[in-house]
Amino acid sequence: MGLRDVLIAALLVSGSAAPTMAADPWADCQAQQNEQEALQACTQIVDAKREPPLRLAQAYNLRAVVHQRMSQPDKAIGDFSQAIQLMKDAGKSDWELAFTYFMRANTYRAKGDLDQAIADHSQSIRIAPNWDKSYNDRGAIYFQKGDLPRALDDISKVISFRPDSPRVAESYAIRALLLQRMGRPAEGLPDADRAIALNGRSAMALYIRAKIYEALGRAEDAAAGFRAALQIDPRIGEQMNAMERVGRP
Repeated sequence: MGLRDVLIAALLVSGSAAPTMAADPWADCQAQQNEQEALQACTQIVDAKREPPLRLAQAYNLRAVVHQRMSQPDKAIGDFSQAIQLMKDAGKSDWELAFTYFMRANTYRAKGDLDQAIADHSQSIRIAPNWDKSYNDRGAIYFQKGDLPRALDDISKVISFRPDSPRVAESYAIRALLLQRMGRPAEGLPDADRAIALNGRSAMALYIRAKIYEALGRAEDAAAGFRAALQIDPRIGEQMNAMERVGRP
């Protein structure tokens, strides 16, 4: 084999070992259709560092989502953190920054770091105080931690944004459950009624109202409520029993 053949063989080996560069990395990074292709494309953008800060933050956010899908929470948190810092350095303080805090909060919660998740949701709320999703998820975490008064405050805030919308039927039901758990079932009953008025097919709302009837000594109403809930969802009893265990010592 001559020198020319040796060089060609070396280049072929080198080329086969090196990662394939995406022809259009932004298209592959944003499409998120194939995890490995998206990860490679987003990494190509991040490593090149040729994009302006806010565009680079977008690449970090997209790569963080890929890491989430690949069950790599620490890497996702690292990328969300890079995106947050880039946006803050660029003076950005709007819904996109709030959303990135929200996404990082969800990642912290998934790995069990509830205090950091609450801190990130609180930052999201500070930036976008009229966005109900962070209140809802922070309330769920307070419920998970057994901090029922704070959970009640956050769920009440969610309801306040659109009190007559079917979208908050579940929030009314959760608030009714919280009040029942706090020893105030009579206060929770109107919320359970409201949840059912907004969504009459909510097995959860029917079950929670039945629990409240039970606490108030209305045995016949409770039995009828449990039957109605189980007709809609035969597994609602198991699900509610699991929810009842959340936040208890």
